[in-house]
Amino acid sequence: MITIPLYIILFIYLAYILVLGILAFVDLANLFRNGALTFVSFMMTFLVIALTIFTLYFTYSFLMNVDWQQTLTIWNNDWITNVLNPTNF
Repeated sequence: MITIPLYIILFIYLAYILVLGILAFVDLANLFRNGALTFVSFMMTFLVIALTIFTLYFTYSFLMNVDWQQTLTIWNNDWITNVLNPTNF
């Protein structure tokens, strides 16, 4: 049986958030460097950042009560055994 703890998924999520943060920083740096500070570019950047903050807040509120020490079963040999030799119909 192959199991992983749930906090591994949390680390993957945090790496994803880090990449998004770096990309947001690059986006803002390019806006300032290229002088593309128009109203439309500002509003789109604000919209993306606001939606990101909104998503992070609701992700936090949904995940704060999760027990991260629980394990997630990825593979269990009993699944195959039960399919090939069913005991109940």
